[in-house]
Amino acid sequence: MNRERRDVAVEDLGDGIRRLCEFGFVNCFLVEGSEKACLIDAGVGIAEMDAVVRSLTDKPLIVLITHAHADHVGGAVWFPEVRIHPADLKRGRIYAHPAARLYFLACHRYKRVSHGVRFSDAFQRKYKPAFRLLEDGETIDLGGREITCVLTPGHSPGSVIFRDSLTGTVFAGDNVNPMVTLHYPGGTTVRTWIDGAERTLETAAGATIWGGHGDSPVAHETIREAIGLARSLTAAGNGTSGKTGVKKGPEKYPRILYKKNRIV
Repeated sequence: MNRERRDVAVEDLGDGIRRLCEFGFVNCFLVEGSEKACLIDAGVGIAEMDAVVRSLTDKPLIVLITHAHADHVGGAVWFPEVRIHPADLKRGRIYAHPAARLYFLACHRYKRVSHGVRFSDAFQRKYKPAFRLLEDGETIDLGGREITCVLTPGHSPGSVIFRDSLTGTVFAGDNVNPMVTLHYPGGTTVRTWIDGAERTLETAAGATIWGGHGDSPVAHETIREAIGLARSLTAAGNGTSGKTGVKKGPEKYPRILYKKNRIV
């Protein structure tokens, strides 16, 4: 079933950048140069993301993955090839499997129901994609703009961010969202995340940072506050059960979800 119109909302951010939001849940970004285009993250894979992209551009396409979780790499099945950091390669192949999309739909029942999605839709695919490696510091020339990959481990060992040379915009996946999630399988230590978060701020140099979720860019000050919370945890060491800004209401962010044995 073709779901590209119902499940993917397209927002033009200007300067050849579009935000493609699948299920009102996960952000993918289409960036166009004069010669090529790139799609940053492929989404869950329920919507036919290739059809969405082809309705917006006919330029040769490169698909770049920020990290290997099902809601970002699941949509790889709509493309013949995607590129991912070596540290996330094995997990990326696992999470592109239909079982990972089934798990996503089970965990997010409200999205499944509101979008009229059946569990059987998780088995749709166009390709068995090839996974190609993407290295730290590598630059992709789109024509008139370059997209640079920067390794920022934390949310996953191979989490990367991408910087657009034309606007300075940084696409950060899930590593510096207001809710920092390091407790998933494969998450790194809090100390490692701090290094990646600081590298993200340095790479952005004051420019806009877009995360993998949410309708607005991630505020630099929110990232700095999260780094401060993380430093309080690393100062105490493993086994710490520290407060990380978990509150109710509008002030509940930033917050850090972590494993006590993975702080330092």
